[in-house]
Amino acid sequence: MSSIDLIRMGIKSLWRRKLRTFLTILGVIIGTSSIIVMLSLGFGMSEAFKQQISQMGSLNIITINQGYYDRYNPSPSTGGKKQEALDDKAVLKFKAIEGVNAVTPVVETYVKVIDGKYSGYVSLRGIDPNTMEDFDYKLADGRLLKSGDEMNIVFGGGVKRMFYNENQNNRYGPYKEPNIDVMKDKLVMTFDMSYGQKNRGPQIPGGNEKKPNYKLYKIKSVGLLQEGDWEKDYYAFMPLEQVQKLVQEKNKAEGNRMTPQERNRQKGYQTVLVKVNDINKVQEVQTKIKDMGYNAYSLSDDLESMKKTSNIIQAVLGGIGAVSLLVAAIGITNTMVMSIYERTKEIGVMKVIGASLRDIKRLFLFEAGMIGLLGGIIGIALSEVLSLIINKLGANFGNYMIGGMGGETHISIIPIWLIFAAMGFTTIVGLVSGFYPAKRAMNLSALEAIRTE
Repeated sequence: MSSIDLIRMGIKSLWRRKLRTFLTILGVIIGTSSIIVMLSLGFGMSEAFKQQISQMGSLNIITINQGYYDRYNPSPSTGGKKQEALDDKAVLKFKAIEGVNAVTPVVETYVKVIDGKYSGYVSLRGIDPNTMEDFDYKLADGRLLKSGDEMNIVFGGGVKRMFYNENQNNRYGPYKEPNIDVMKDKLVMTFDMSYGQKNRGPQIPGGNEKKPNYKLYKIKSVGLLQEGDWEKDYYAFMPLEQVQKLVQEKNKAEGNRMTPQERNRQKGYQTVLVKVNDINKVQEVQTKIKDMGYNAYSLSDDLESMKKTSNIIQAVLGGIGAVSLLVAAIGITNTMVMSIYERTKEIGVMKVIGASLRDIKRLFLFEAGMIGLLGGIIGIALSEVLSLIINKLGANFGNYMIGGMGGETHISIIPIWLIFAAMGFTTIVGLVSGFYPAKRAMNLSALEAIRTE
């Protein structure tokens, strides 16, 4: 018997029992759509977690901190190992790690920037100018830092919100963006946090000590970064060597009142940033850095923790959907078994006229597989519709999941591979469910089948 004849007979058989076939297919539709929608909610949750973390900074960057521990006092975060000095030798070690794209030391201090009648308290970061492109510093105006820049500065995108008029009585009222242009205005900078205030109180507790003679620096803004990166929006950036020089002048003005431990840490860097070229290698590189005896952290740590939670939830949701599909598989088996009882005489005639056992097996498997395939296709289409409805109705909840950080995500996400996987899986479920009925039809005696009324 040819394959075309088998297909024709199978379709006719399913059509003759339209109601039963429809109900069986309906079970597969419900099972398929349930498991796809449940899994799509898990995928949507994972994507929401990823967006939430990425809004906080780059997932490719590892932060290495000197912290409050030195090489003679082990840090708990390094597993009790002695923490190595975070200096130029360490920077060279990090650059040599496979997968590392760029490395920059970071020296951070706190300054006051004055723009006319407005002033802002700014966290000033000294970095390697040659690494700014590698670390994804995106410009909205001007240029990035370059080697040789001295009192040139690049501001983060949220710089305007750092400035206000300190001498206004209503400065604690509703926020009003200052009328300034940091790219064009004349700017000065100082470590004197009371500079420009009308009522300048004593800066040192007790008020009897001599006030440090802080310098006033003329600075020029050469670049303004795009807004939207929380790691950069509220910072100002200068070349590393220049910030180190400014910190030395600040310490000199203050009399260098530091403990030996503080002075020891001053010899190195407060922070070193490492950019990994592949997000999938971040954990590997981070482990190598920790093994060297350094305190390393990345946002991927939080992402991995969220992924574990998401996987558990996804497994539970997928299990709930799988129960529905299991019920549908039982329905297919029941339908095919009932079909054998109704078609006993037909099966006997087929054997008598020369149909092989293999042909009978193929016929029943085709019918079962067709039920699974049709149910899968319609179930996938229904899942897409349900996913669209969920995303439409739950748009506000999706924004809430990413913390209202201006991003947008979907509660339900159906990957392309899941569509094809579901189609193949439902077909296999149909074939497996039809295996026992097909086996039973093969073992049916031809003579007894013909005598059956």
